[in-house]
Amino acid sequence: MKRKSYKLTKLEKNRFSIVTDNLEQCYICGMPKNHLHEVFYGNNRINSMKYGCIVPLCAYCHSKIHNDIQIDLLLKKELERAFIDVYKCNADYFISIFHKNYLWCYNTFDGGIYG
Repeated sequence: MKRKSYKLTKLEKNRFSIVTDNLEQCYICGMPKNHLHEVFYGNNRINSMKYGCIVPLCAYCHSKIHNDIQIDLLLKKELERAFIDVYKCNADYFISIFHKNYLWCYNTFDGGIYG
C-alpha cells in the first residue's frame, strides 16, 4: 500500500471549510460528524482541502451524497458559489482550479443531465 506524502498528511490534518466554522456537526442535518467530506473529490481532492471545500457529514448524509447525484450536485453548486464569494474571483478562476463549472450543470431532476 502506498504511503501518504508529508504534504498530503499536512493538508488532511489542517482541513477547514469555507461554508461552516463548526467541523464537529453534520453540515446537512446537525448530527455529530463522522466524516470530513471533500466536496470536489477524485483528482480535485487536494484542491478541495487546499481551498476549504470541505463539509463535515454524519455517516448517513455522507452515504446519501455519494449515492444521490442530485444532492451531490447541489452541494457542489453551493461550494462553488461560496468559493467565488470567499476568494473574490469569477467562475473562470474556479474552472482553472477544478476544471468544471458546476453552476452551469443541468440537474437530473430538471430534465437535464449531470455533467
